[in-house]
Amino acid sequence: MPKHPTPPIAVSNWFQDLASVQELRETLQKSSFQQAIAILKEIAGPTFNTLQQTDQDAQRLAWYAGYRDAFNDLEKLTKLPEDKRTSTTTLNEWNHIE
Repeated sequence: MPKHPTPPIAVSNWFQDLASVQELRETLQKSSFQQAIAILKEIAGPTFNTLQQTDQDAQRLAWYAGYRDAFNDLEKLTKLPEDKRTSTTTLNEWNHIE
């Protein structure tokens, strides 16, 4: 079994489906969804009372960091990569210099 599981589709394929990117962007921008994310982050976050032993604390903080990263990674899927947004005019801008 490979160490890193492969996603169901390649990320490059995701960005080719602009309708899905736009739909995800609209979903993430809904105020109810933003509020739900904020509530979940607050509930899952460690507090002074929950942090008491060093080994367990490290695991709890690592889990929480991954939990927060999942929401941030969803946001990344709504932004097209840089190479998709550059125009060909910027690439040919300096062709007159040889």
